Amino acid sequence: MTQLPEPGFVTFDTLTAEVPRTADELVEALVTEAAGRLRHSRGFIASRVHVSDDRRTVIHRCLWRDAADHHAAADRLKELANRPGVQTAKAFGGTPAPGLHGPQLGAQPGRLAVATRYLHPGSYDALADLLARSGAWKRHHKGFISATPHITPDGLTFVNYAMWATEDSYRAWMADPRISEGQEEIARLEAAPPEYVLCTVAADIAAA
Repeated sequence: MTQLPEPGFVTFDTLTAEVPRTADELVEALVTEAAGRLRHSRGFIASRVHVSDDRRTVIHRCLWRDAADHHAAADRLKELANRPGVQTAKAFGGTPAPGLHGPQLGAQPGRLAVATRYLHPGSYDALADLLARSGAWKRHHKGFISATPHITPDGLTFVNYAMWATEDSYRAWMADPRISEGQEEIARLEAAPPEYVLCTVAADIAAA
């Protein structure tokens, strides 16, 4: 896998659909937009379109050189949100922070998770510390690729983007008792229930 430049800003656009057919149409629209226009935008590094296991949620993750480049490129989230059969549309934009790398770094992911957490004010540093401390065992977990945290400028919304090489490696990860212990610690920092989407890659788009 080609090494990409480090992004200064990352966006996650998440749309939910009433039926899988609508989600498939959203995937097609996002891929067409990214491959036809976005990849030529200034500061665009790469993007990835994901679809959830139940084919009801579509997530478009875009890597940008900085926030100014993202804002200069008009997005289509509002237009897609108004399509028949689309239930919700959410936009996240934040700064990536140092994450965790596993033994499969660079592999194409077979399983991904996008975890969105809504934090109490001032809780991000504690959450980042929890993630860093858990790296003592996660970095060596078979099949683990990486986990990259992102935080909004106000420090209140956190998105962790995690990847594994296979479904089996993800299941073994979740079965480890240290995962549930960590979740209990994280829950004390949250102001609202988290959102967790398991997904696979529908398409990857590189800059022109």
